Amino acid sequence: MSQLKPTRHQTQSALDELSSQLYDELKQSSLKHWLDDHKVAKKLDQKIQEWAFQAKSSLDQQHPYAMAQQQLEHWLALKHWEQGDFVQFHTEYAAFMQTLGIPEFTEMWQQSQQSLLTEQQRQLHIELFKGKWQRKLTEAIAHWEFEQLRLQRDAFLDEIKDYLATLSKMVKHHDGVGFETGIFLDYSKGQLTEHDVQNFEQWANYLEQDRALKRLCQMIGSAQPNMPRKCISAQLEQEPQQLIHTPMAQEEITGIKLAQELSMALPSELALLADPDLQVLFDLKYLESNLMSFNRHGQQQGRVIEDPRHTQRRVGQKGPMIVCLDTSGSMNGQPELISKAICLYLSIRALKEKRAMYLVNFSTNLTALNLQHNSALDDVIHFLGQSFHGGTDIIPAMNHAVDMLKQPNFVHADVVVISDFIMGQLTEELMQEITHFKQQGNGFYAVAIGNYKLDHLDDSLFDHQWVYQSATGEVQKMQ
Repeated sequence: MSQLKPTRHQTQSALDELSSQLYDELKQSSLKHWLDDHKVAKKLDQKIQEWAFQAKSSLDQQHPYAMAQQQLEHWLALKHWEQGDFVQFHTEYAAFMQTLGIPEFTEMWQQSQQSLLTEQQRQLHIELFKGKWQRKLTEAIAHWEFEQLRLQRDAFLDEIKDYLATLSKMVKHHDGVGFETGIFLDYSKGQLTEHDVQNFEQWANYLEQDRALKRLCQMIGSAQPNMPRKCISAQLEQEPQQLIHTPMAQEEITGIKLAQELSMALPSELALLADPDLQVLFDLKYLESNLMSFNRHGQQQGRVIEDPRHTQRRVGQKGPMIVCLDTSGSMNGQPELISKAICLYLSIRALKEKRAMYLVNFSTNLTALNLQHNSALDDVIHFLGQSFHGGTDIIPAMNHAVDMLKQPNFVHADVVVISDFIMGQLTEELMQEITHFKQQGNGFYAVAIGNYKLDHLDDSLFDHQWVYQSATGEVQKMQ
């Protein structure tokens, strides 16, 4: 069956030729400067290799000559021919040649059909026609494969050009968002739409044009060692006394052990001293702490107090971050664009520094994105493109953030809330949980987006609070 298909060498040669054409067309395009970038060129090589592998795998599907191939394989395997076999062979052979646009009604064939040839001559003619059928079929399959690869190559070339064009647009804003070519290459799936790119450019423009906003982004989170948190008196709860097993309270015999304690040595060990010949053995066992002795334990009451300093992250140490982004109706417009620009900056920093980050988009409902689980820059941009534009309910978002603080990967995370804070108060139970986490060293920050001073920010909830005056582009730190 495989002998009728183009060889792997032929298929690979076709792929090599088409891959070479890809590079030639890129060199002639307006994007050719990217080929001089070592990291981009390496990424392109990887993409082309992946495309070649997938293209080769796609050729395993049935080609349009599968029936003619099965027919020919039947005739190649047939050992004894009857008169009816010659007629059927001719019919199938002529049908195949007709699909190629090659009529096959030669005088020689007509003579063999009319029994004008001897049996030996007929067999010779059959072998000749089988050879021609096999050669034409192999050529037809090879041509079909090449055409399929060419079509795939054209589609892949368009994809590569879109990818490089997107990269060209995004790197223009590297100063504003701390973006580097390497970040896009390492953390992008190359699946951004034109709308995604427009959103990215819009958010990046805010960061580029507003230095105060960018400085605010740099202050948010736990990366600033000169930003002390508010002191919260941590009252240790009086735990009830517990019974603690300890060898210091030797109240009862619990077994046998090897030791160097004469007072606990077994009588059989002390008996060695009664025999002068065995005294040397006793002395040796004593020096090596190998005397068989009674093991005694007891219990006493006490409290186990855990020092929280052993579990807290030091202030200023970079750690995970949970960002709650308000996309309710009151944030619609410029406030939402500014808040998403902040989230974009923080997300890119997290990707660069390989810090775990958890994004919560909330209104009355919420969605979330965990940047720790192999997420890419594409996922961040898609996620930030979502908006609810409904009512504002911060309680589900804060509940979700507090639940994440209980997860092992976010136990030392800081929580940042970006909103206009036109919302109700948190429940007493939720405030108690937040206070507990603040005592453990978790930071809580508020970034208010609005055109006026928001006096109703909760001083007891947030360690640090900023107000971004969207009308003037000023950032005010609230004490």
